[in-house]
Amino acid sequence: MKTGDFINALVEDQGANPPRSGLPLAAQLAGGLAFSLAIFFVFLGIRSDFLHAITDLHVVFKFIAAASLFGSLLPLVLYAVRPEIQLSRRLAWLALPLFVLVIGIAFQLLTSPTDYWFSGMVGRYPAACLRNIPVLAMGPFFVLLVMLKKGAPSQPVLSGAIAGAASGGMAAFIYALHCPDDSALFVALWYSLAIGIVTVIGAVVGRVWLRW
Repeated sequence: MKTGDFINALVEDQGANPPRSGLPLAAQLAGGLAFSLAIFFVFLGIRSDFLHAITDLHVVFKFIAAASLFGSLLPLVLYAVRPEIQLSRRLAWLALPLFVLVIGIAFQLLTSPTDYWFSGMVGRYPAACLRNIPVLAMGPFFVLLVMLKKGAPSQPVLSGAIAGAASGGMAAFIYALHCPDDSALFVALWYSLAIGIVTVIGAVVGRVWLRW
């Protein structure tokens, strides 16, 4: 059987038996989220000044940036289970989180003195950010990988990378409850690097585990 015929057969099969979605997927993601939250509350916890800090727009930005990334990438993960979908043509959806990040950086630069820019970017706990976000991403990452495995992604490396990035976005949202570094410059550098780590892990795992 030719590769094209094989893919067409898979497409037809996917149409007749679509991957699990809706409430079952939501329940699975909730399980992954619960796993991440358990780790979070055991080892980290919410910052002591959270109720005061959340009134600061710079703090709110961290949650908006993380949510925009996860919200933009989750539909791509759902699309990835179908072999006829070309994910590379839908990466324009990343424009939303990138736009949010640019707006946050501009707001930070306009509302803080220039001598704060570098120190704000470096922050106080960059190593903790690079460590904690990948760890907190493992729960949702596992759920999304299992969902992809039940489908037939034709781009396993890209599919795994997107699953990793989406999980990193969810983990960044959780970590923002604890993180005392509130500069958008810190988020742009260290949150992005931490999410990038999960993205690379996803690409590697996807290449090995999702190919067919």
